[in-house]
Amino acid sequence: MYRKLHLQLTLFCCTVISAILITMTIFSLKLIQDNQKLRQFDDFQKRTAEIYETLSDQDNISHAWLKKKSDENAFRISILDNETPVIFDSQNGESTDSTIFELARETAWEACTLSSASVKSSGHMKHMEFRLDSAEAESSLASVGYIPKRYGILTVTILSFIPAQFSGLRNFFLPMISAALAAIMILSVCSFFLIRSLIRPLVKNHEQQVSFFSAASHELRSPVTVIMTSLPLLKNPSAAKREASYALIEKECFRMKRLISDMFTLASLDNGAISIHKESALIDNLLIDCYEKFGVLAAQKKIRIDFLLPDTLIPEISCDPERISQVFTILLDNAVAYTPQGGTIRISVLLRANAVMVSVADSGPGIPDESKENIFRRFYRCDHSRTDKNHFGLGLSIAKEIIDLHDGTITAADSSLGGAEFTVSLPAHRYHG
Repeated sequence: MYRKLHLQLTLFCCTVISAILITMTIFSLKLIQDNQKLRQFDDFQKRTAEIYETLSDQDNISHAWLKKKSDENAFRISILDNETPVIFDSQNGESTDSTIFELARETAWEACTLSSASVKSSGHMKHMEFRLDSAEAESSLASVGYIPKRYGILTVTILSFIPAQFSGLRNFFLPMISAALAAIMILSVCSFFLIRSLIRPLVKNHEQQVSFFSAASHELRSPVTVIMTSLPLLKNPSAAKREASYALIEKECFRMKRLISDMFTLASLDNGAISIHKESALIDNLLIDCYEKFGVLAAQKKIRIDFLLPDTLIPEISCDPERISQVFTILLDNAVAYTPQGGTIRISVLLRANAVMVSVADSGPGIPDESKENIFRRFYRCDHSRTDKNHFGLGLSIAKEIIDLHDGTITAADSSLGGAEFTVSLPAHRYHG
């Protein structure tokens, strides 16, 4: 499912990236083309203006000069002296391109009514430049001018057959297309890995959910099976068997209630339904309250609980007392459960820079090194504790979630007593309401 989503999102990103880059490339090439056309037209106007100025000032026209200007500028020039063609070169004169020259003069007339008659009446030289697009002329620039002389009108037509659309565009087309394709490939590869990294938490979360529900169903199946097995015994005429069956069912119901309560707490923490209400609190008072809860049970197992408090005054901390007490309850519950009869539990409070550290150590079986990194995972239990049906592997997960909400840390390590030691570190700044 996630692999398909990964490919679909990558394809979508590639499509969007390609569309954007192709659009930008086409737009850039269009700008380059338009700028080139404008520069070419301005250059054409300047060069033709020089020719008109020279022809206007001179009464005698040199065929060699006309040929030189024609070759230098790649022009084709037609000159009519009172409607009579002046042929200066067989390759550039009226005889070769008479149709195109006539088309240029007709276009000038249609566009601006520019003709020899209009110049003759005004007595001033006139000329105009324009783009000439036709089947005969392909795409060219044209200039038509009329120069008044003493003996009549000199009609000048100049054509430039430099490819107007693609002469300079070729220099940019291939590099820009290549750059766009390279950018599309690079961004597509980056999108592939970026989307994979973004989806990875979703995949991990999905796997955790599957694992969570699998473990939860496994844990719930056991008490349900016991209850269903014990129900027929309630019909047994023997009062002792009915009493034993009732006690077993009651025990499993309380066990299920605890499991469901832990699962609900984790779900509430995940959804943000559990809010933290911080207030000033003293760590030692919270620890004493938790000790009183397990004092009787510890005495029954002949477990000694030692308190190690610092000589200096323990500062107040900003926390949710109910939730922090829940964390200490989880740690003490685990310590009492896994400490053998006659063992020892040590509760110590240490002061560090801007932190108060609470450690709960026991003389139980301890935690293997390979399990220390996973001990806070949901439903994770060390092999030696799997026979304990009163613990589901959720308590430490809940404790870690609560401590994270308080911007603290909780770690597991080996205890000097021979078992496990859990250390909670909480910020030691004072609460200001």
